[in-house]
Formats: sequence, C-alpha cells, structure tokens
Amino acid sequence: MVLSSQNTIAGEATAEKTLLVVDGHSLAFRAYFALPAENFTTSSGFATNAVWGFANMLTRVILDNKPTHVAVAFDVKGGTFRNDLLPQYKGTRDAAPEDLLPQIPVIQDMLRALGVTYIEKPGFEGDDVIGTLASMGERSGFRTLVLSGDRDAFQLIDDSITVLYPGHHFKDLRHMTPQSVVDKYKVTPQQYPDLAALRGETADNIPGVPGVGDGFAAKWLNLYGSLDGIIEHAEEIKGKKGEALRENIEQVKLNRRVNALVRDLDLGVDIGELVLSPPNITALDNLFTKLEFGPRTKSRVLKAFPDGFEDESLKAAMDDAVEDDFEDPLVDILDGSADVESSVRSWIGEHIETGANRQDADAFWVLHAEGTTRYGVSTLKSLTLLAPDNHVVVLEGDWPSLVSDVVVALASAHADGLAMHGYKEQSHLLSAAGIEVPLPWFDTQLAGYLVESDFHPDSLDAAAEHFLDLHVEEEETSSQGELSLDLDDDSDDGDATAAKIPAHHAACVAALVRHLRPMTLDRKQDDIMRRIELPVSRVLAGMESVGAAVDEGRLIGMRDRFATEARDAQEQAWQAAGRRINLQSPKQLQAVLFDDMQLRGTRKTKTGGYTTDAAALQEMVVRNVGNERATTFLVALLRHRETNKLKQIVQSLLDEVNHDDGRIHTTFEQTVAATGRLSSAAPNLQNIPNRNAAGREIRSAFVPGEGFVSLLSCDYSQVELRIMAHCSGDESLIEAFRSGADFHRYVASLVYEVPMDEITGDQRSHVKAMSYGLAYGLSTYGLAQQLKISPAEADVLKEKYFATFGKVHDYLEGLVAEAKDKGYTETMFGRRRYFPGLRSTNRRVRDAAERGALNAPIQGSAADIMKLAMIKADAELREHNMRSRIILQIHDELVLEVAPGESEQVTALIRDAMEHAVDLDVPLDVSTGIGDDWQLAAH
Repeated sequence: MVLSSQNTIAGEATAEKTLLVVDGHSLAFRAYFALPAENFTTSSGFATNAVWGFANMLTRVILDNKPTHVAVAFDVKGGTFRNDLLPQYKGTRDAAPEDLLPQIPVIQDMLRALGVTYIEKPGFEGDDVIGTLASMGERSGFRTLVLSGDRDAFQLIDDSITVLYPGHHFKDLRHMTPQSVVDKYKVTPQQYPDLAALRGETADNIPGVPGVGDGFAAKWLNLYGSLDGIIEHAEEIKGKKGEALRENIEQVKLNRRVNALVRDLDLGVDIGELVLSPPNITALDNLFTKLEFGPRTKSRVLKAFPDGFEDESLKAAMDDAVEDDFEDPLVDILDGSADVESSVRSWIGEHIETGANRQDADAFWVLHAEGTTRYGVSTLKSLTLLAPDNHVVVLEGDWPSLVSDVVVALASAHADGLAMHGYKEQSHLLSAAGIEVPLPWFDTQLAGYLVESDFHPDSLDAAAEHFLDLHVEEEETSSQGELSLDLDDDSDDGDATAAKIPAHHAACVAALVRHLRPMTLDRKQDDIMRRIELPVSRVLAGMESVGAAVDEGRLIGMRDRFATEARDAQEQAWQAAGRRINLQSPKQLQAVLFDDMQLRGTRKTKTGGYTTDAAALQEMVVRNVGNERATTFLVALLRHRETNKLKQIVQSLLDEVNHDDGRIHTTFEQTVAATGRLSSAAPNLQNIPNRNAAGREIRSAFVPGEGFVSLLSCDYSQVELRIMAHCSGDESLIEAFRSGADFHRYVASLVYEVPMDEITGDQRSHVKAMSYGLAYGLSTYGLAQQLKISPAEADVLKEKYFATFGKVHDYLEGLVAEAKDKGYTETMFGRRRYFPGLRSTNRRVRDAAERGALNAPIQGSAADIMKLAMIKADAELREHNMRSRIILQIHDELVLEVAPGESEQVTALIRDAMEHAVDLDVPLDVSTGIGDDWQLAAH
C-alpha cells in the first residue's frame, strides 16, 4: 500500500538525483528509546517522544544529505513469508512498548502532511520495500541512500547505494560503502548475506553454525567465494567447526533464503512520485498543535523542505512565533582609545544602568562566565555582559580581572535585575578573577529545574534546546570542535566574530529568563527559588570550594587491602568453579551456575536466562546448603563483588584528591534528583555504604584539615516519618513521636495490640519496614520481598497498620488522587513535581508515576527541610563568627569541620538550626556526634 499526500511529479532521472529510503520502524524505535516519554507527553497523557524524535532525525538526514526524492518503508502487522520458512523468526523479540505503537500512525500522518511518501506491503517486511526502492533508484540512475539500523541492508550496498547506519548516537551516521563492509567484515556486500547465514542473527532468532562468528565465516567465504562454494567443500573443513557446519547445512541454507531481501516487489509507485514536494502547512500545523509541539520544532522541520512555506505571510507569522524569546544580540566592540576600565564603565553606564532604571519586565541584565569550573583549575576564559537593550560586550583574556571591581560594583548595585545560568558554577569561575557576585534575581538553571524537575540538562545549550528549541550544532569542518551558530554576521571584524559564541550564550540566558519566568510565577515556584534554592546554592558553592580533608595514606591502605581480599575471593571462586571465568560476566556465571552446577535459578531476565544479581545469589546460598561446591562458589562470588565494589569506591575517592591541598572537592548536584534531594559527583559520596563495618571504615579516611581539630556529624532521625505524621495529622502517629519512647517499638505495640515490652524483634523490624515503605512508596510485593514474607502476609500487615493509623492511609491515598487531578504533587513548601505519566496509556509508566506521586511530597519535603537547615546553619555560623564550617551534606546528615575551642557552641548552633528549620506537629530530632574522623563522629 502506498500513501502520499503529493501529486505525481514525473520527470527524467538524472545523475545528480538522490533517493533517500528510510526504514520507518527502525527510526521510530530509535527515536522512542532515545527520548524519555515522561518529557514528551501531551497534557492528555499521549506519548510523543517517537514522533518528535522521528521528525528531528529525518530532518537532520535530509538537511545533511539533500536528497531530491524520499520514501519511508514500514512493516505491516502480521506474518510474512519468512515466518512460513522459519516459524520462530523474530519470535524472541520483546513486544513493542505500549506507548510506541499508537505513535506509528501519527508518524505516518506527519509524513503525509510533509509530502513524504510512505509505503507498506502486506506479506512483506519493510526491508523488502527498502530493497525494491533501492533497486528502483539504481535502475533510474539515482544515487541512493538507505537509512537503516538493520545489518541486512548491507547486502544492498554497491557503487550507487550507500547505507546510512546509526552509531551509538544518531548523529554518528556511518556511510557504509562497499569498502566499509570489506573493512569491517572482510567480505564484500554481495557476500555479506552468506556471512550472516553462517553466523545467524540473535535479534531475529535465526540460529547460525555453533561456534562460528564473523571471523570464521569471512575466512571460509574468502577461501571458497560464496556460501554455495563453502557447502560444496564442507567435507574438507576440519575440526569442530567443520563438523558443526556439516550438521547445520540445511539450517544455513534456510537462513540464506530468510535473510535475502526481495528487490522486485510491485509497490504501485513510480520513482517520480517520491520527489520532495511542498508540505501541507495547514495539516502539519493542526497535527503539531494536537501534539503540543512548539513553533520552533515546526520551523526546524520545515527547513528540510526548500519550499516549505506556501506563502510569505505564513512564513512571516512563523518567524514571529519562533523569535518570541530569542533575539540575536548586538555585539559591541569597546573603544580601544580609552583604558579598559573606563571603556567598560562607559558601556555599563550607557546600556545596563540606563536600562536598569526602566520599570518594564525586560529590565534585567545577564552576567555570563565561561571557562573551567573544577576546583584548583578554575579558569575564567570570558565574561559576558548582556544589557536590557540587547547590547552585549564580551571581556576575554586579562580583561575580567582588570575590571573585577567594576563588575562587583555593578552586580551589587543591580542585583535585583541580575540574571545568570547556574549561580553556583558561575561563582566558581568568577572567583577565579576575583569577582564575588551577590545572589542573582533569576537563575535560569534553577528555574528550569523547578518547573520541570525530571529534566536534567547538562549544559546551557541543552537547556536552550529543550526549553527554547534552539540548537547549537557542531561544525563538521572544524578540527577544534568550534560551534556553528545560526547568527547573522554583518561585520567582518574578527573580534566581533570571536565574541559571537559567548554572546549567543548570554542571549540564550536572556531568552530562558523570558520563557521560564512566567512559568515559575504561574507554577508558584518563584518563592522556592528565592527562599530555598538560591540561598542553598551559595552555601554549596562555599562547601565545594572548601572541600573535605582526607587521609590519603589510609585510603591507599584500604584500597590495597580490598584489592587483596577481592583477588583472594576470586581465586576461591575459580577453584570452586573448576576454571577461570570473568566473575563480572552474567553469561559466564550463568554457564557455571545453571549448566555446570545444575542449580535452580530464581528470576528470569529479559533475555531468557536466570538473573545473577546479589539477591538471587543470596537466595541460592540458602537454598543450596549442603552443596559444598555451590555454596563455596556463591559465597566467594558475593564476597568478591562486595570487596571489589569497596575497592572501586576508595579508588574513586583517591582519584579526586586535590594534591595542592589534600582535600576532595566534590560537586554537589542541586538540579539532578527530581525530589529536590542533593546528590554529589566526582566523587559520588552517597555511594559510601554505611550499613556494614567495611563500608563505614571508608568514612574514617575523612579527617579534620589543618587548623581544625575534629569533625561534627549532625543527622536527622526518621525525618520522612515525622513529615508523614505531620502531613497526615494522624494523632496516634504524632503521639508515637511525642512519647519519647522507641518509635518503632511503640508503633508495633499499637499495630499488634500488645504491650511494648512484649514486642518481638521481628515485629519491630516488620513495622519499621512498613513505616519506611509507606514513606518511600513501597508496594505490597516489595514489602514482602524485603521482609521475606508472602504477599498475603504483607497485605495483612498493611491492613493492620492502616487500621491503626487511618489518617495515614487517607493522606497517602489523597496524594495520588490529587496528583491525578492536578497533574503534579507539592511539598509542604510548595515545590512541585509534575507527573504526565499519570495519564499514560502504558500501565508500566502509569504505575511508576503513581509510586512517584506517593513518594515525592514526603521526600521533597525532607529535601526542603535539609536545605532550609543548611541555610540557617550557615547563617548562624557566620553571625557568631565561627571558624567551623560545613563541608559535607549526605542524605539526612551534615558534616562540619570544627575549629579549636568551638565544639560545644557549634554543636548547639547546628542542632538548633536543624531542629528549628521548620515547625512541625512533631519534634525534629537531630543526633550529633564529634570525633577525630567521620567514622568516629558517627552516633
């Protein structure tokens, strides 16, 4: 079946004509898995990630390759002749995701609106349509490009047909020519299907000759010329592989019939009908409006179609819509006749200070620094000032340090109109030039996080691409990785050209302000930014600069000991296995456990084998008591995993020790965890285990630095449960906290209706798991797994718990119901998290969104409380002129470096700041400890 919106445009094919043939399903699948559905969902819950990705990928290929003719091939539901030949063909493939399948017809609607022909042929695969189209193009004298991620397409390659084969990233399209196939597989494209028949294709469930991969298959093909030649000389091939070939000759012959592409289908279309024609703008506009795609998406897609606008008025309207937020800045070159400071002062007076006196919404200015932000190597390469009137000046080289006082004065005088992207990172760069800036009026990085907490752009460019649909493409011809910006250049001035990139970035910040500011106000997130996120950014910047001192000698000793223990465990596992295997290879582990030792597995993986994760191995240890060989192997394997992981954690710490000051300067990630929690990177300090002695020992390497005498650890106790009690208003749970008794024993006493002194250890631990499970959104099945009880028993426990704490049940039920109604959840302080997945048609996505909606308000409130505590604690230390300082924040814990003579006062100040960060109906309890290292400070 051929579907197209365009009229037939016939014409004589010429040598310069290029036909692009696209594997539609392959591109749709790649688009779907490249983009999270949570970030591409309409307000009604319809996932659009595959449609958006398909449109952008197709656009990129058309713009890069400039085809004159385009066709897209799709598979048709139902079997093909290959299933008749090989019933198990593609039988092991997972079903397509629920929310991808409804997007395929929408993609086809989009192609129809764009004037791109798409073709389906019942009884045949899209690959056969591709093969036929490629042959049509070749016969008509076209240069033909086949965009496909299926290696079967390699058999089409010749001097006029090239396969565009996606790499790990779609932009890394490999142009597979005859020479490319020879280089990679050591066979010609004509021989490739013979090689595939010998090797088999796991993805399509086509069995090959056992033990024969690409290398041996190529060796035989080069020796005998073809598959027929190999079969003719099969008796001459010696060894196990020759024997395996002879035993599987009929299968190989069948494989070759299955993988051969049909190239002569009657598609009912002439190649002239595939020419790119003007799209139907009205149809595309209606479709993109329904999908909630922005004007820039439409504008960018239409760039692939030279006559993509039907009339000038429509084009003008589109341009207006696209330029709502972003405007090219006017790059000013400072007057070289005056000294630098005078030139900058003059420019500021003319453009920023004049504009700052205006009262309109755009009376803000942008300060943007670029350079390297890692502690110890922070270097400021450029400093850009963008004025409210869109004039910009870029200071490079030594200029920022020469005018540091001017910039500091400017920032202090006009902080109420200062906009930045990532104050914390920017402050590190600016400090390198002696520039200390106050908290800005608006931080676009924090604003983006607050309005869309599940999206985590790793750069300003990524934020601009996501929120503004602005794209900065890598210039292919540049050997320096320079950026090619779509900016008008009316000047031949070299300085102006060099300043374009930082000027463009500053303009992106301004555009993000205009785009995100209304959203933060509409979603009531502006107060969160000013009250919590910006102040905590300043605290974190200080913590990152200070770092945490470590005893490098202790770390080296631990690493070496863990490495030795890991090697010993490995040797013991190898002895039990009877051979050396890679203990980190699930495939090799499965062979030892389930083939050699004939052990019974626990849970199956997606690929059909049994899992070898830690929980499964622990269960197998218990199950195989008495089987000495098996238990020895399993215990050694588990010990190897644990000690190897500890060695890796210690090594990650050693890798990040700054040798100038002997301290670790981790980066505290403020905009990563969707709940609002802080995390850390380079190194990830949350990875340090705290539930076993070996893990806790790693903390002993964190010590007071020079001029400090001890470390202070201050930790919130049961903060999530206290928030749950406060928010639910459940009197029984509130009283459990106010009683001062052991909380979990007190709660267990109420649930099981027995005196506290009769509560068993199991009863206490079960109720403890129940309490935390509710706060973390743990399912009944998850609770059963954790407690090693049946789901039925877990259900009974849950019913008893809710019967005791009825308001907790109502509160948790209300969270999900309210989120479904509003589309978002809120913390105690108004931090929102949006859950478009609550309306998804995919049950897996919907269930995950419901668990998230249950968890987010409690976790988010805990995060807000910790941030408020950090702000208050830092302020108290400053107000009382303490030298002691906060150096780490991990989970619910603050760690401080304590100066001589300040232990008692600092402990009291921090405890008070944390306990009174917010007023709840239950007391916030803070445990403190002080010691010569982090482990000894534990409490």
